[in-house]
Amino acid sequence: MEPVATQVHLEGNRLVLTCMAEGSWPLEFKWLYNGTELTRFSLEYRYLIPSLDRVHAGFYRCIVRNRVGALMQRSTRVQVAYMEDFAEGERSQVVSQGEAALVLPPHIPSFPRPQITWFRDGRKIPPSSRIALTLDNTLVILSTVAPDAGRYYAQAVNDKNGENKTSQPQCTHTMIDTHLFPYSLPSKFSGKP
Repeated sequence: MEPVATQVHLEGNRLVLTCMAEGSWPLEFKWLYNGTELTRFSLEYRYLIPSLDRVHAGFYRCIVRNRVGALMQRSTRVQVAYMEDFAEGERSQVVSQGEAALVLPPHIPSFPRPQITWFRDGRKIPPSSRIALTLDNTLVILSTVAPDAGRYYAQAVNDKNGENKTSQPQCTHTMIDTHLFPYSLPSKFSGKP
């Protein structure tokens, strides 16, 4: 029986890899990780990692031998699901009304890449004909209007481990309407009222 081609496991969980083989006993087993020997030949057909860490992600393979010969099992790719906290950093942006604005997502180390939802002043930002989300989770506001001003933050969800993280409000966008004051007022007045 061949192993599953890819397995995704949660960071911190116990991982047991099993080498299934049939043949004349005694069967001996050896484990490889990314082509490097992890164990020597022994009667142990399982490989145990008590607490999985992201450094354990990679390709595992078992070699089985007996007095007749040896067989190398197909590699199994182990991926480790994790999500750290957002890398915080205050950013602000000033955009004139009517111009486009790009709100870059704060960095969050995660596997797999999390789903990002954007919020402004505590309210979810729905996509519209004016607002979109790119594949790299950048929020694009095509033509800004005064209500777009506010504190933006992102919520990340890792669908493999179920973690949910929210960034600190990071981006203050102040919209300046240059069309409100197309001319300047005089600084001094003369004459009688």
